[in-house]
Amino acid sequence: MIKKGDMVGFKMKGDYHLAIVIDDLGQGYPYGRYTGLLIGSDGDYIPLNETELTLLNTKAQVDGWERQKKLQKLLDKKKQTS
Repeated sequence: MIKKGDMVGFKMKGDYHLAIVIDDLGQGYPYGRYTGLLIGSDGDYIPLNETELTLLNTKAQVDGWERQKKLQKLLDKKKQTS
């Protein structure tokens, strides 16, 4: 169960992102039930759908998500140069 203060990962437009959940609007909101503070931004809030989120409970999980993000960027650059 995701709750306020949890770190979550999600994929949007082909990029991997991290966010901290700052609000839970409840079951009545099928899309954007959660509001997250996007990590690495200027304090942007983003609506988050529960089905698109990966809960990251440990530092190792967050590090793994960051590695996935870096790997995706490398693969994208390779595709552009090919």
